[in-house]
Amino acid sequence: MVTLKLFRRPTREQQEEVLAAASKRGFNYDARGGTKKLDDEEEVKAFKSNGYRVCSRKVRVGEGWGTYRKAKSKLKDWRQVQLGWTSVLPDTPVKKGAEVCLCARVLGVWIMNPLKTVYVQTKRTRMPIVNLVPMLPLAYNSAQFSHAEGTMKGHLLAGEERFSVSIDKKDKSVHYQVSSISKPDHILSRVGYPLVCLLQSNFIRQSTRSFQRELKEESGKN
Repeated sequence: MVTLKLFRRPTREQQEEVLAAASKRGFNYDARGGTKKLDDEEEVKAFKSNGYRVCSRKVRVGEGWGTYRKAKSKLKDWRQVQLGWTSVLPDTPVKKGAEVCLCARVLGVWIMNPLKTVYVQTKRTRMPIVNLVPMLPLAYNSAQFSHAEGTMKGHLLAGEERFSVSIDKKDKSVHYQVSSISKPDHILSRVGYPLVCLLQSNFIRQSTRSFQRELKEESGKN
């Protein structure tokens, strides 16, 4: 059952009740970990043939290891979803198996969407010449941090969304990316699917712009 609340943002207690109910019912999709495969064109085609809508947007947010560490910290604090009309409790842990309630306001109605963290992943590429000092930041020439949230029963959609930050080994540019696979899983999302797609695209666009702006403003103050 999708949980709605009119006009007022849901309280912590209400969000916890939604998550407790969803936890008993589990995930509502089978392609868990699917957002790891979106660099593969064949996998993307397979998702689309199975009815999934695939979305992705990547923006540059700065450069250098300092910016990368700030971006990673903001991702752990859920800054990428605190857009006013969407929010997550900021003390929600970013760890595999953690339950997350994403609240979204649509036409004055707050929708509580239950999610569970499917994976948290860190990738690093070492600089060969400094492999003897692996604890130093300079021992790496690129890195990526990401976490993905999978939908649980009680969510309007079925699928997964991935948030990631990365630093490029060539020019040390830092990028933030949102990627998702999704399809409707409720009568409301099936009937209003064009609106759902519009809202989803708007969320991704606003999330990337907000994240980019926040990091650039901080860099300008330093």
